[in-house]
Amino acid sequence: MQSEGKSYPFDHLPAIDYDAHPAYGRVMSMPMLGARLKAISYFGYGFLLTSAQRVIDIAHLPRPAAGGKPFAALLRQLPTYLRLILLQRLSRFTAGRAFAPKTERGAAVFAPLQADGFAAVRLGPDAIAQIRTQLAPQLSALEQRTVPGGAEPGRIDVDLAANPHLYRWFNQTAADLGLTEASSAYLKRPVGVGQIVAELAEAPGVAAASPFADVSVDASPCDGFKVDPGTNVLKLVIYLGEVGPDNGPLTYVAGSNRAATRFWDGLIRRANDLAGLSSTLQSWRETFYALPAGLQRKASFGADLVADSAFAAAIQSNQVELTSPKGNAVLYDPAGIHRDGVVTHGRRSAIVVTFTELPR
Repeated sequence: MQSEGKSYPFDHLPAIDYDAHPAYGRVMSMPMLGARLKAISYFGYGFLLTSAQRVIDIAHLPRPAAGGKPFAALLRQLPTYLRLILLQRLSRFTAGRAFAPKTERGAAVFAPLQADGFAAVRLGPDAIAQIRTQLAPQLSALEQRTVPGGAEPGRIDVDLAANPHLYRWFNQTAADLGLTEASSAYLKRPVGVGQIVAELAEAPGVAAASPFADVSVDASPCDGFKVDPGTNVLKLVIYLGEVGPDNGPLTYVAGSNRAATRFWDGLIRRANDLAGLSSTLQSWRETFYALPAGLQRKASFGADLVADSAFAAAIQSNQVELTSPKGNAVLYDPAGIHRDGVVTHGRRSAIVVTFTELPR
């Protein structure tokens, strides 16, 4: 079994006692009324944004062309967007088992995806070579852009309008591998390749400091673990070279996809992330701590998990490092607990594909 018998034991995402946290309640005074009102206003802004995005289902609508005027494009495509929103909700309501896998290849990917939240697959050397050829301009641009020691990987979004042939090729390749069929079965709706991103990450020149170094608190062993705030999408990461434990494998907590299904919990976590309240900088920590306890939740929560907590132990015990020997591509549910590739030595070159509903 690809998860090695591991399974996240909780039915909800990690809950953190910030009053007892060494970088929050233990070193911060009780928030005054002004600080609480400021925190609520920030959260309210994030909550309005995430609620609007959830209502219009923005993750499943066509993206405006790169370099265009987003607001003008939105107005021009508004009738199309309204039609898509209605059709998508209707199709989800009536889906049932209509998208269950019908081929052995699709079923082979769907079974581990449903059980663990991820499925490791292997693309042949010809497919990897073709991806490198197809995305040669983007990969070359990343080589020129990447600066050793940078904290964030270089990323280039591949624009659909400018590169329709790339999207056609990736859609065909994903269908041939059973990935599209498995994704449709998992999400219970027809999906395809909605976004392609080229990434290049290099190891930093010096070891990263603890996010709580200002209060002399060591970094959590779970630093970097998170859930993506988007909903009802799947991602496929394709390694373009060998990836071992030190050069950025995706790490996934097996079975945690089943713990990320609480509606209000998801809204609160996304609202805090959109409002900037997930930052570990001291000023933002103080604002976040001023929130009512019921709103103290983050999508990017890994840094805040203390090493001796039950949730930290569960994540460490049930994480799976998806290195090249397991597969040179991984299809996964980003709503589950995962950590994107952290490069400590060498570099990682990869393509990240998002499966979502396409215009019909």
